Amino acid sequence: MTAMRPREPRLTVRALRPLMSGLSTLGYDPAPFLQAQGIADAMLLDPDATVPMSACVGLLADGVRATGDDNLGLHVAEHAELGSFDVHFYAMVSSPTLGAAFERVCRYQRLIHETSEVRLETSGDRTVLSHRLSGGLPAPRQTAELLLGSWVRAGRVATRTRWSPAEVRFAHPEPRDLRQHERFFGAPLRFATGENALVLPVALLDLPCRRTDLSLLSLLDGYAADRLGKPRAATFAARVRAALTEELQAENVTAHRLAARLGVSLRTLHRSLAAEETSYRQLLDQLRLDIAERHLMDDRVSVTEVAFLAGFSELSAFYRAFKRWTGCTPAAFRARARTPPPSRSLT
Repeated sequence: MTAMRPREPRLTVRALRPLMSGLSTLGYDPAPFLQAQGIADAMLLDPDATVPMSACVGLLADGVRATGDDNLGLHVAEHAELGSFDVHFYAMVSSPTLGAAFERVCRYQRLIHETSEVRLETSGDRTVLSHRLSGGLPAPRQTAELLLGSWVRAGRVATRTRWSPAEVRFAHPEPRDLRQHERFFGAPLRFATGENALVLPVALLDLPCRRTDLSLLSLLDGYAADRLGKPRAATFAARVRAALTEELQAENVTAHRLAARLGVSLRTLHRSLAAEETSYRQLLDQLRLDIAERHLMDDRVSVTEVAFLAGFSELSAFYRAFKRWTGCTPAAFRARARTPPPSRSLT
C-alpha cells in the first residue's frame, strides 16, 4: 500500500483578508489572484473557512510576478486596511501595553493557521517575537515580511509611537535592495538567520496602548476562546461532506449542485478536494455507505427505505453499489448486523 503524504496545513480566511485589502489599496484587482489559486470570492465571507497554506503562498508569489513588486509582502503589511487584520488588530489596540498586545498575537495564532506558532520569549534585556511553521520551519520571504511588517505596524498604531525593533531577523537571503526594509523597520536587519523574528528591548513591552478598552478586550478574548475551543470543519472535504449530508435527499445530487451550494466553481470543488487527496465521488460513496450500514443494522428500516435514505432512487442501483463497496449484498450485511464488520474506507 502506498503511504499517504502528510496533509497540508490550512489557513483560515483571516489570513487572506489583509492580502486582498493590501492589493486593492495598492491599486491591484485581487480577483485574478484568488481565481488562480482556486479560491472563490464567497469564501472570504466566512472567517473560519480554510484554504491550503500553499494557496496563500502561491497568491503572494503570483502577486509578485504580476506586479513586479519584489517587496509585495512588506507593502501589503504597510497598506492593508487595519480592520482587515480582524480580531488580532482590535485585540492589540485594546490591550493595556504593547507586551500584552503581542501576547495576544501569540495566543490568537491558531485562529489563522492550524499548525504554525508565534512565540514571545524573553532572555535578559531582550524579547524575541518569532513565527514558526510546523516542525520549526520558517515561512517563505513574502509571507515572513508580511507577518513581521504587520506586527510592527499594528504595534505602532496601538501605542501611537513610531518605535523600532532592536533587530529584525529573516530566514530568507538578503534582497538586492534593502531601502524599503530600512525605511519601514528603522532597525538593524539580519538575513539568512534561520528564523523570522523581531528582537525587542524588554522595556518596549511596557509602552501603553493609547486606545485601551478593557471591556472590548474581554469580549474579544471571549470570542477568541470560543473560536479556538469550538470544533470546526478544518478541511474543505469536511465542508463538502457536511453539505452532501444535507443535499442527499434531493433528487439528482450532482457536483454542480454541490459547488453552487458551497459558492465555488466546479473546478475549484474538484481541485480543492484533490489537494486533500479525495474526490467528490469518494466522499459521496463513503457517505452513502456510512448511512446504509447504519440503517441496515436496524431491522425496523426496510432495505428499500435504506436505499432511499442513502440517496438512491432505484433499489437495483443501491444493491449494485453496496456490493461494489462491501463485497456483499445489503441482506447479507444485515444478517451479520449483530457483529458488524470494522469501518471501511473507500479507496
